[in-house]
Amino acid sequence: MAAVCAVVSALLLYAVFPPLEWTGAVWAALVPLLIMVRRIPERLALRMGFLTGVLFWLLSIRWLTHVTVAGWILLSAYCALFFLPAVWLANRWRGQGTGFAAALTVTWCGSEFLRGWIGGGFPWNSLGAGLAPWLPGIQVAEFGGVWLVSGLVIFTNALLAWAVAERRGWIHLAVGALTVAGILAWGAWRVERLPPGTRTLRAALVQPAIPQDDKWVSTKIELIYSRLRELTAQAQTDPRLELVIWPETALPDDIRNSEPSYDLVWSLCTNGTPILTGSLDTALLDSGEPEYFNSAFLFDAEGRLAGEYDKRQLVLFGEYIPFERWIPRRLKTALQMPMSISAGDQGTQFPAGREQIPLAPLICFEDILPGLARKDVRQGARMLVNLTNDAWFDEDVAPRQHMRNATLRAVENRVPLVRAANTGISCVIEPTGRVSHRLADDAGRTWEPGVLWVDVSAPADSARLTFYTRFGDMYGIACAAATLLWLARTGWKQRNK
Repeated sequence: MAAVCAVVSALLLYAVFPPLEWTGAVWAALVPLLIMVRRIPERLALRMGFLTGVLFWLLSIRWLTHVTVAGWILLSAYCALFFLPAVWLANRWRGQGTGFAAALTVTWCGSEFLRGWIGGGFPWNSLGAGLAPWLPGIQVAEFGGVWLVSGLVIFTNALLAWAVAERRGWIHLAVGALTVAGILAWGAWRVERLPPGTRTLRAALVQPAIPQDDKWVSTKIELIYSRLRELTAQAQTDPRLELVIWPETALPDDIRNSEPSYDLVWSLCTNGTPILTGSLDTALLDSGEPEYFNSAFLFDAEGRLAGEYDKRQLVLFGEYIPFERWIPRRLKTALQMPMSISAGDQGTQFPAGREQIPLAPLICFEDILPGLARKDVRQGARMLVNLTNDAWFDEDVAPRQHMRNATLRAVENRVPLVRAANTGISCVIEPTGRVSHRLADDAGRTWEPGVLWVDVSAPADSARLTFYTRFGDMYGIACAAATLLWLARTGWKQRNK
């Protein structure tokens, strides 16, 4: 019976996210697990918690098998470990309903924060992101980030589990339900009353839809150039256009050292429209060795380089190999290890459009990292632009999950998030979290080539920053600190029994 409850919770949690997107299930997904672990021995409870976690992650990120099966299994097992502190607390807690819910909320949110921070972080598919399509529920992110939204969800799960398991405590449940209902009512009010932006950027998002197997093949270079040329020319038929945006590594080489790539960009810019594009970049170290970056470049309407940005947060094993300098060259060749990319050290803002709106580029999965977006907005950005290439994975599930996780960045900072993707999902996410534009064909497919014209409204430079933008992850850090202290204290007590 314990294993059945663990599996049911894993399946319900999986159903919350794409491909199924049963968003409402998030309010009770963990109830079977929480009821069960209160009734079984400690070690069995921890094993069942790990079973729930690993099954959820294996199902949720199975798109990773397109790149690595071993990485899929190891990452799933690693992420499942962060279920254990909350499960351990649920197994040991003997207090009242609201106290149990509050303690479990702190522990769960602290564990999620640590998963999003340790080793560069993997804050994918948090409970808060699961609630993203339900706008009233995510508005509190402007105070405590995605972690506070997760807290709202786990608090509800914990109260339900307590009431069902103990067959009492309905007053606690009623108080908790009224609290949650009040927060949701405020969220619905906030969505309708959020001040509109004061200036607008007319942009075109170009989605070339180049298969990953073709991106770095020399015989496909002309295909890539042709696709970009054709779609950009189509975009430039709009007389109001102020900016064309291409996705991550849209060009097949290093634009700074590639005459054909630069000529393409120059010829299109001089039609009168600046272009923001992703491309590799290369610099020479003092030793003469090349250093590579995953970068974004802004070219003005005369084809001149007007700004550049190097990706700050790299993907482990995808973009860099830990301790690479100590790995023999022959071994790297034998294992077909990819070249490592160097990380940038700071964000930047590109003034865009006639109203010179400061936009901050985020590359690849950087838009799922709350700290980077917050830092950019705090430093003056009033629009976030994500250049991404999800063609590494499947056509549908990974891009949909990516967009859902990115949604909270717009709400946390109350600025729009524009996403230009190679194979989808190219879209605009408003400061409320609403997806107002999305590129799709008549059949609803988001991974086909195309152009999406958008009018993006942004706040003024003088607009008041959100509590989260000003003070950051205070809630997440406090929860993480409390969780670590509780784990240390409880572990010490058990050791000295």
